[in-house]
Amino acid sequence: MAGTTNKSENQTEKPLCIRSVRSNYLLNSLRLALSFLVPVAVFPYVSRILGPENLGKVEFANSIVSYFVLFTALGIPAYGVREIARRRDSTEERSRVVWELTLVLLLTAAAGYAAYFVLVGLVPRMESELVLFCIVAPNILLSDFSYEWYYVGIEDQMYITIRCIIVRLVQTAGIFLFIRNEDDYPLYALILVGMQGISTVFNITNLRKTVRFVRPQNLDVRRHLRPVLVIFASVVAVQVYTHLDVTMTGFFVGDRAVGLYTTANKFVRIVIALVTSLSTVMVPRIENCLKNRDEDGCRRYLNISLGYILILSVPCSTGIALLAPEIISLFAGSQYQESVLGIRLLSPVVVIVGLAHFTGLQILYPRREEWKYTVAVSVAAVVNLICNFALIPVFRQNGAIIGTLAAELVGLAVQIGFARKYLKRTDFAGLNTVKYFIAGAVMGMVLAALPKFFSSSALRLAACVCTGATVYAAVLLILREKLSVALVRRAADFCKRKNV
Repeated sequence: MAGTTNKSENQTEKPLCIRSVRSNYLLNSLRLALSFLVPVAVFPYVSRILGPENLGKVEFANSIVSYFVLFTALGIPAYGVREIARRRDSTEERSRVVWELTLVLLLTAAAGYAAYFVLVGLVPRMESELVLFCIVAPNILLSDFSYEWYYVGIEDQMYITIRCIIVRLVQTAGIFLFIRNEDDYPLYALILVGMQGISTVFNITNLRKTVRFVRPQNLDVRRHLRPVLVIFASVVAVQVYTHLDVTMTGFFVGDRAVGLYTTANKFVRIVIALVTSLSTVMVPRIENCLKNRDEDGCRRYLNISLGYILILSVPCSTGIALLAPEIISLFAGSQYQESVLGIRLLSPVVVIVGLAHFTGLQILYPRREEWKYTVAVSVAAVVNLICNFALIPVFRQNGAIIGTLAAELVGLAVQIGFARKYLKRTDFAGLNTVKYFIAGAVMGMVLAALPKFFSSSALRLAACVCTGATVYAAVLLILREKLSVALVRRAADFCKRKNV
């Protein structure tokens, strides 16, 4: 970040290389495929070696740290993406935003660490695992200063993907080499922290290429405080019903229940990350369209994103519900069979969260109507909290899952109410959307009959995935669904050009 920004530099500065949506999407898909495959390869090993109780200890400690990351980061990860996307064409403006938000993070991180160690010393449950809580503590600083929001804002998907591949490979090697028995759970936590550390070092080092030093007298931190705090309120609410489940389950019914809950939740959240992957690519692009008053471009990107979310989420949700025993058997092992019901209850969340990303993060948020998104997720958080208190003591980890499902449904309903005038300009309520659910229902009927023909869980899962995908795609093409037809035509044109 060396060198001072001046006017003459901005006139001759080299513009950022902004790749096409297709290129960014392919890079993002590669990264998410890796993010999916690594846990699929690693989690069965970790869950078997550590067992539900020790795995639960690590997840509980990480859930506590996640609250401090949440509060110290304020709403900057989400806010930073938007502000950098709007200022990506000016090095001076980009740099000012980065330095101003860095100053805010320095103050909040210092306060966060003071509160964290006071809490660890006062709560007996946490003090009894003092070593573990000290191991995970650096994640607060490492997460706050990862600057991931900056790279998403400038759409540097190439760098993010290369860094992700390196970090994931090192993480995988570390886990298989060093996690050998159930007492290695502190070492497992240390490896996770180390991977976050490597990412942060890469990000800060790379930042110097596109961000310059700005004199303190040219910074105005106050201009960010109000929007950051509004977004922060929504982030807090979201985190309440994505992390409070783990914390409350740990306090009410113990580490084993946390391990069982985490097993179901982790797999579903991996699938959700895949379904919502295009959001990462589309949000900066939609921001830029709105800045340039390009409503047609904005509508086009929204419809592409909606089609992508539904074409993946509907079959994934159906498949998870029907193939839960096979998924748990291969993904976690026989110790986690109690998670089968949980993963089935949680399966509709794949579709619900996908649509919530669309209405909240791609429609309301880019139009600076974040307060509506905040209201929606705040209502959802209250629903989740009430359900958790009522259901976890009775239904254990499944009570937490029911609370999550209820919260996500309520949050989506409120967002749809707020975004309805914008949704009318998209395919959200059109016939094309219905076609995905028809295809999902047909696929579900086929899958319900298929498993009985295979004795092995692995064979059943492989056969059902291949058959289900084929049936789903065939039904969509028969129904002339827009996105699938467009993809087939594009593939045919490509083959024709290459003389395949």
